[in-house]
This record gives sequence, C-alpha cells and structure tokens, in this order.
Amino acid sequence: MSGDFTMKKIALIADGWQRYVTAAWIIGYRRYLEDSHLDASLYVFHSFGNFSKDEKYNQGEYNIYNLPRLEDFDGIILDLATVTDRQIVQQIVAKVKASGVPAISLLEELNGLGYSGINDSEAMAHLTSHLIEEHGCRKLNYVGGPRNNVENGWRLKGFQNALESHQIAVDEDRIIHRSYEIEGGIQAFRYFMKQDLLPDAFICANDNLAVGICLEAKKNGYRVPKDFLVTGFDNLDKASYYEPRITTVEFSKEEVMYNGMKLLHQIWNDKPHTNYIYADTRYIYQESCHCVSQNPPDRGQYVIDKITDEVNRIDMQNWMMDLKLELLDGESYSELALCLQHSLATHNCGNLAVLMNPDIYMYEKVDDPVEIPDAAYEVTGYPDQMKVVPGVKGNRIRPHVRLDQGQLFPDDLDDEEDAQTSSVYLFSPLHFRDREIGYLVFKNCDYLLDNHFLSETLHTFQNAVESLYARLTLKKMNKRLSQLYIRDSLTGLYNRMAYEQLAKPLYRKCILEERCSGIMFVDVDHLKYINDNFGHDMGNQAILIIATAIKNTCSPSAISMRYGGDEFVIMIPDYSRAQMQELEREIQNALSTLAQSSNFVFAVEASIGFVIADDPSHSLDYYINLADEEMYNIKKAKHAAR
Repeated sequence: MSGDFTMKKIALIADGWQRYVTAAWIIGYRRYLEDSHLDASLYVFHSFGNFSKDEKYNQGEYNIYNLPRLEDFDGIILDLATVTDRQIVQQIVAKVKASGVPAISLLEELNGLGYSGINDSEAMAHLTSHLIEEHGCRKLNYVGGPRNNVENGWRLKGFQNALESHQIAVDEDRIIHRSYEIEGGIQAFRYFMKQDLLPDAFICANDNLAVGICLEAKKNGYRVPKDFLVTGFDNLDKASYYEPRITTVEFSKEEVMYNGMKLLHQIWNDKPHTNYIYADTRYIYQESCHCVSQNPPDRGQYVIDKITDEVNRIDMQNWMMDLKLELLDGESYSELALCLQHSLATHNCGNLAVLMNPDIYMYEKVDDPVEIPDAAYEVTGYPDQMKVVPGVKGNRIRPHVRLDQGQLFPDDLDDEEDAQTSSVYLFSPLHFRDREIGYLVFKNCDYLLDNHFLSETLHTFQNAVESLYARLTLKKMNKRLSQLYIRDSLTGLYNRMAYEQLAKPLYRKCILEERCSGIMFVDVDHLKYINDNFGHDMGNQAILIIATAIKNTCSPSAISMRYGGDEFVIMIPDYSRAQMQELEREIQNALSTLAQSSNFVFAVEASIGFVIADDPSHSLDYYINLADEEMYNIKKAKHAAR
C-alpha cells in the first residue's frame, strides 16, 4: 500500500422491513468495491423501527440515527423508504444537508439528494396499461401498502396516471391501503367483495398482497385469471412459484446499491454525473393476467430450496434457544456480552463491541444506589461518553469511547491489518422502549444478515440485558423503575402492564372499527410437578420454551403477554376461528420441536383455549375469561384421557 492510502468512510442509515435486514445493500456495496477497486468501509446505522406497535419502542430504535457525526464521513447513503414517521425522515435529511457530505437516497427521491432506485410510477403505469390494452380491463382496483409508505404512493400515482391516459375515471372506492403482508391482500378482497366492487383486475403494490387476493378469492369460489386478473410487484419468490404464477415487476436491490455507490464515486472524483440513476426493471407477464409465462422457474427446485431453508431455520432456532438459556445465567453485563460473542464466534462472525450508557452500566456496580433519575436516560441522542463493556473485543485500549470526538467503537475492534481493509460495521441500538441504554457494533458479521436473524439476536440480547437490569432493580428494592417495563424479563413477551397500555386500547380500536379479534389463553401443563421435582430453574426453562413457541408462530400484529406465572394471553386482530385453530396447531408443533431439541427429562406441554371476540357489548376481560374456560375444559379432558 502507498503511504498516502486513505480509506473512504460511508454511512448507511437504514431501517429494516419487519424483522428483515436488506442484505442486498451489503452485496451491492461489495460488488462495486470489487469492480471499481475502491477502498471504502461501510458503517451501517440500522433500526427495526416499523415492526412494533409500541411507538416508544420504535422511537428507541430510530435513536440509532443520532449516533454518528455525519460530517466525519466521506459519503452518506439513506434507506428510509420504510420509515412511516415522515418527521423522522425530515430530521435526518436536514442533518445530512447540514453536514455538507455527498448523499444518496435509495428507493425514495428526497429533495436535494442524489437518488438510486427505480421509477415506481412508470413501472406501475406500464403494468396497468398492459391490463387495459392487452386484456381489455376497464374496472381496476388498486390494493396498496401502508398509506404513508413512499413506494406505495408512487405506485398508486402510476396506477392513476395509466387510468387517466386511457380515459378511465379514477374511482376512489376502488383504492384501498393495507399492510404489505399477505393478510393485507386477504382483508382487501373481503372489503371489495362486501362492497360489491369486484373488478376486472386487481393491481397490487407488491406480491404479498397479490397472493392474499388470490388466496381469499379461491376461498370464496373465485378463480384467477378466469374471474379477474391479478398483478403484483417486486418479484418476490411467491410470484413465480404460486399457482397461478403472478404477473409482477422485477428489479435488483443489489443494482440499486451498486448504482448508489457509483454515483458517490463519481461525485468524489468530480466526474460529470446525473443526480439520479434508475435500476433496470423487467416486466414478468404470467398466468395471473392470462399471459403465458416465459421460462418459468422450476417449482420442484423451489420446494427443495424451501426444505433446505427450513432445516437451516430450525438449526438457527436451536442456536437461538441455546443462546437464550445461556443468557439467563448472566449475572453481569460483561457475562452477557461474552456469551453473545462466543455464540457468534461459532458462526465465523467478525468482532463485536458492546457499549453502554455509563450511568446504566454503573448501576450494577453500586450496592445501594440512589434511584437513577429520568435525566440519566437519553431519549434523543447518546451521552458524550459510552462505557465499553469489558469481556469482549474492544476493552484493552480504553474503558470509554468519546462520541463527542467522533469515536464510535474502541480502537482494538480493528486488528492492525484491518486499517487498510474495507469492512462492514453494523450499529444496532440497545434500549428500554424509548430509553437509550447503549448499542452494539458488529464487524463483518454476515451470518446474522444472510440468515435474517439479526432482529431475533438483538431482541434476545436486549431482553437479557433488560432481565438483568430488572433483577438488579428488584434486589435493590427499586420498585418504581421495575414498573416502567412492558416486557416480561424472563420470556421477552409483553407483561401485565402491556395489558393496560397495549391490549385494551387495541381491543377498543377493533370494536370501534367493527373488527373481530382472536383471544387465546395458554397454560403450562404440570408446572408444579416440574418445579417440585426438578427445581424452579427448570420450571423457568419450561416457561421460556412455551414463550419461544408463541413468539416463533404469532404474527407481527399479535400482542402476546405473560398473563400470570404459567399463563399466557394472545390477542390478534382480524383473526377467524380457522386461523386461530391453525395458530393453535402451529404453537403445539413448535413447542414439540423445541422441547425435543432441549432434551429435558420431563415433558413440556401446554393447554390452549381460544374464542373470537366479535360482540362490542363485552369487554376484553370477558373474552379472556371465556378463553380461560375453554383452556380449562381442554386441560380437564386431557387429564381424563390419561
């Protein structure tokens, strides 16, 4: 290397979608480095801020965006299209512009910044025009994602433009917005069918919604494309492997990131450039719109890949279960950090640093502290200094890092040769709801990204930290702080406080909107026998296994609570009796799998009862009691059968 070698530093500010990280950004970044022979490290400040229904939790996630001093970077890339709180986006964009650093936005055009993405509006207009011109459709329904989602807005605009260009009036009654999940498509079809507004074609903002439309149509005796046409967008794996294969639009997120890097590189080199680059889109016309698929993928290979993925996922779940059990034994933050590092090392992950708010970290060091004041917790931003948790890589040089001086992690997170090697640093927040307690830095940890287990790992570690903090709080008789949490310290599920803060308001909202809810009551079988014969630690592990089965099977819309010592309550809006029956089956299957892999000498079982809450004259307590009675009858029948 030459003596004037300089490593470029790029900040990527990104929000995941549900539990998933967009690993394509990392792939596109690395492809560009390889093709251009560029030396640049990527600093990813990542949140999962649109997943939880708890807005304070989301605020704690988005706080990671306040960590970096943006002026310390050579380039900035933004992935904010999934951030539904547009005020947060505006704040970030203002900071980016104030930094004076070249910046590129991915998949969302932001005023004053470069853009790399696709022309959503043009692509949706093209797809809609195909249905009008080639298939004679005149009545078209748009099924969109969240109303305030940017991509959804541009795709809706393209749909409207196509109608107007073909002299078809835009009928607002034929436009609906739901979540981007399959359930959103199911709800949309039910709505249009109830309103007697079934169309010639459903234009869906993504493939999940299209699958939901097809599923609910078939359930109600309709056939696609015989009765109406359906299109999707994004070309997820569901599109080409579903029956019928779904017409969709394909583009590469790797190419989007590649183009973003290319645009930054041109700016650095003062080369002439446009302020935007569109990635290529490809229109895939298939059976769902009466077209014939050209070179369709092999469904048999898809099944093989899915089986392989399922095997890998079971291995990951077993690994996660082991990690949870090991973290339960942690008596200090250092022990928790060491446990996480050792677990990740088994999967060839790179280095790890854990940094904590000094006041929170020192709480475990003081035998009889005064109560930590609210001011010690940061809600927006981080303290000027962060404590490096001993026991992991990054504690030999200094015990603190100075954020106010641009230090983000300890010096020895990097080995000497790393200074001239491009790396990916992933920064993830640690917080109690909206209250900052620190952050994690993962270096070159592809395993969690490739297997989409980053969110689960973070939640597991965060729950362990919160559990330890709660135990310290109880030991020091600080009762007021212990009631701030809505998460159960053992299981990571919501606790009884969440019943008042989340479940009851959601139930009232469903009643006002005339939506039913599924209420499920889960009770641990023979827990007293386990406690008496094997000890309360084993009883806790039985409770944890059942809670894990619940978390692994319930949808993101569910509120799952540890209602009592051995009781759990689950509330899920818009669930039918058939869906609740399927959920019960999935929980029991997951529980059986987890129990077998844990090799306990006793059985871990649960009794489950459920009801559908559809009468606005009854309270949530009433339906929970009904579900409890259903569970009790099932438990009694099991005893009688023995």
